[in-house]
Amino acid sequence: MSTPEHITTWRDARYDMPVAQQLERYDKLAARDASARARVELVARGIYDPVRHGAEDRPPLTVAEHIELLALAECIARTVRHPANIHHALLAGVTWAAIAHVMDSDEATVRRDYQQWADDQHDLNLQHPHLGMTADEYAAATARVQRQS
Repeated sequence: MSTPEHITTWRDARYDMPVAQQLERYDKLAARDASARARVELVARGIYDPVRHGAEDRPPLTVAEHIELLALAECIARTVRHPANIHHALLAGVTWAAIAHVMDSDEATVRRDYQQWADDQHDLNLQHPHLGMTADEYAAATARVQRQS
């Protein structure tokens, strides 16, 4: 799998590498950024000690690397908070109240967002029958939205 030299949008990260690789790259960039910022701060405070803190050069991230860090963060966030996670939690018996609490939201918003996701999944199935939610799955999802916790 080839990846661009620098990822420039969350979509690039999403489609060019698996989330584990995104996390690895994000961690590497974030650690380099934190290290460079820490050195600048220690020097500014006058307490930088090359023996204690290391003498190696710690250049700041480039503009392209900062963009990549932002793109990776956005992609990772969108991946791990995917609406399908709510769907699976509901199927496992998690209540709307518990989901809303975990998401620091209210039930009406969580239900509305889930319904929109289900609508989109059903539309996807209408265009591509091997993907998304079938009519029966969609009816069940819509019924879940209406059901009280």
